[in-house]
Amino acid sequence: MSLIETAEELEKKGEYLGSLELVLKVLEDEPDNVKALELKASLCCIKDKLPESIRAYKKLLRFYEDEGDEKVWPQLYILDSIRSNYRLLKNLDKAISYCEKSVELCERFLKIEGPHREYFAEELSQRFWDLGGYQYKSRKYSGAVNTYKKFLKLLSEFGCLETIADALYELACAYHKLNRTTEALSKYSQALRIYDGLGGSAHLFSCRSKVHYSLCTIRFGVRDYEEALFHAEKCLLFLEIAYEKINDPGDLGVVEDDSVYKKAKRLQSSLEKNKFLWKEK
Repeated sequence: MSLIETAEELEKKGEYLGSLELVLKVLEDEPDNVKALELKASLCCIKDKLPESIRAYKKLLRFYEDEGDEKVWPQLYILDSIRSNYRLLKNLDKAISYCEKSVELCERFLKIEGPHREYFAEELSQRFWDLGGYQYKSRKYSGAVNTYKKFLKLLSEFGCLETIADALYELACAYHKLNRTTEALSKYSQALRIYDGLGGSAHLFSCRSKVHYSLCTIRFGVRDYEEALFHAEKCLLFLEIAYEKINDPGDLGVVEDDSVYKKAKRLQSSLEKNKFLWKEK
């Protein structure tokens, strides 16, 4: 049995350090051994040696890029692995960069007609989610707007209504951060209309509540206190329904964020206390 085969056997048994030691020995003599590089990248990731894992994946990527479009799936896997490692290292700029490379690769193959398009649409959807989220977290709100617009264009052909609503909500949040209030209100309202028509699971009531909370904060910011109070009350109502539905047999929904209830409750209380002031105005 060769060293690399022994390393693979050890890896299967969960003896990761022993496997890694053998892999490194192989790479001393054969630095371009693809199988050893693949195993090293994976093992380093398992053992939380993320920078070493990234270096191995980058070297692997060059080999697969040289083989062109025939190796598109390994390229996507490697790009995603590098992106994930940079995210774990909290380097969002690098994570964004490698996510963009994945997007470009998926978009290129999506333009080619054939049965493969659905697979690439699914891959592209996940990468748009990741990319938009990273851009939003790193305050690249204009980039997030562009990403979610492209995502919605893809969803118009391949997406389901709930995913479209989710993407509209994220786009509205990015507009909100850019103080593009009119566009934010429009997208929040579009998302809410879709959620309202989708049914009554705990998850969907939770989604509706977070949209109402966002609408409340916008209305509060522009001193439209009556509308703000309306949306605060709707937010609390839908969250309370969501909490009740979690215990329903067969409902697999979840409530994503407890803090929304507390923040909406504070806003509602503040508006109720000062109602006589803004009513007079």
